[in-house]
Amino acid sequence: MNNRMLRADAEIQKELAEIIKNDLNDPRFADIISITWVKTSSDFNFCKVGVSVFNKDIKKRNETIKLLKKSSGYIKRLLADNLNLRAIPDLAFELDDGAVYEDKIAKILETLSIPKENANEENNPKN
Repeated sequence: MNNRMLRADAEIQKELAEIIKNDLNDPRFADIISITWVKTSSDFNFCKVGVSVFNKDIKKRNETIKLLKKSSGYIKRLLADNLNLRAIPDLAFELDDGAVYEDKIAKILETLSIPKENANEENNPKN
């Protein structure tokens, strides 16, 4: 991927985060939403967007993605107003559960009781 595409993806990601934070006033977007990645096609016709929704309920996370998909025309129009790109791609929002899984793993690791080993005894056995 060339620098131009990387810069375009970064700008789209930044602007999408701002639009979701400031311009989508629907109360159904009450959860914290994070744009985790953006991948734009080389012809700028299509853009996949990874979205992390911080809610434990999978139904609510899926509902948020559906709402974003329904709002994609409006979001695309706002992108066009705020970005200086030759073409604004069609947006395809996908649920990115990476942060949810990281949180679950961290909580599981916190509950484990692993005895601490003394590194000096293992490395320097006394004979």
